[in-house]
Amino acid sequence: MNTMCVSRWLMVSPKGPETCAENGALVHLRQGDAEGACGPYALMMALLTLGVLERKEITDMNLWDGRSREGKFRNALISHGALISSGTNGEDLASLAQHFRGSGIEAEHVTGSKKQLVSKLRDALDRDGIPLIGVSWSKHSGHWMMVVGHQGYVREGQYQLTHLLCLDPSTEAPRASLWNAVIEVFTEEGQSVSRGIYSSNHWGMDGNTSACKLDEAVVLECNEE
Repeated sequence: MNTMCVSRWLMVSPKGPETCAENGALVHLRQGDAEGACGPYALMMALLTLGVLERKEITDMNLWDGRSREGKFRNALISHGALISSGTNGEDLASLAQHFRGSGIEAEHVTGSKKQLVSKLRDALDRDGIPLIGVSWSKHSGHWMMVVGHQGYVREGQYQLTHLLCLDPSTEAPRASLWNAVIEVFTEEGQSVSRGIYSSNHWGMDGNTSACKLDEAVVLECNEE
């Protein structure tokens, strides 16, 4: 039986995914042409989803008081050069997320094999965490997306995850779903989609499929207590 699980934090709308809060805000942020900015965009989408940032704040960061956690976050982005050209890795994003510890945000940098990463992503989604996934198509081509759900098959009571459903900041917002990109990671039998280093398949709104590799992840969770 085919089955799917999506984030409880989000709901569909004609303009794109929104938070489930009373005054739901659009979550998708469209990345500009600046190389290396996908990590911060994915992180800010996660922070929007968890309700610790507001969209109107992100669209004008210059208004943030440099003494506030938001201002310190902005200054860290600028200092890193993350919104210009330097790019970010999982450690960078986890460190940036730590600026919101006072709002109950906890961030974990996750590494390991594909099976280990997928297991961590599934567990995070199932306990209402927000995972960010870093993928690559070559040694010089990497990208970050927010994972909003997973899809798989149940056979004899056992679930095999086959696809990760992602919100990609590099393309337009989806209008009829919570995701605009998919990563096919395993077959129904639990085998990698293909052999070699780039053993997963990625496709976006254009439908073009390309082989990719799951590199690392960052899991954000909100301690609501």
